[in-house]
Amino acid sequence: MSTMAGSTFTRLKGKKAIRSFARKLNDEGGIRELNITPMMDLMTIILVFLLKNFSSSTQLITQDTNLQVPPSVTKLQAREAVPVTITKRMIIIEGETVAPVNNGKVDASLKPDGENGYLIQPIVGILSRIANKERRVAEMTGDTFDSELMVVADRTISYRLLTEVLYSCGQAGYSNYRLVVLKNSE
Repeated sequence: MSTMAGSTFTRLKGKKAIRSFARKLNDEGGIRELNITPMMDLMTIILVFLLKNFSSSTQLITQDTNLQVPPSVTKLQAREAVPVTITKRMIIIEGETVAPVNNGKVDASLKPDGENGYLIQPIVGILSRIANKERRVAEMTGDTFDSELMVVADRTISYRLLTEVLYSCGQAGYSNYRLVVLKNSE
């Protein structure tokens, strides 16, 4: 037996007190069962919101010796879109290297039509996968799929390489694009 605040408790009295307290909670309308349906609805809404925000998050452009963006005096504001970066050494889509660039050209083995072809197969594959994901998110949120790209290209790449990349992007369902330039200060 132990003494607590001047009164003596036995084990039996302690158990009775706990049971009495538990009965009192149940009688006062304590939680008897948890209705999970509203909680699942809330989590679904949060998930759709996060997917929408994740799919259109901004991309930082880091300049290095292989990527020097051309200057411009544009007044347009940048909008969020799928980033396609063309450097002197590689083509990158959403941070993933898609194809190497050697001497301003993509390897002919990556083009189904050979060296003179415009279609670069890895670009079409990755962008088709991204487009499908964005279409599903747009359907879930009730938005429209705008199929817009943000093209960041080195200022020294050839026009031929740029048109090959844009043609391949168009074949994957991306018909709209914006060329990113470095804004000159006035």
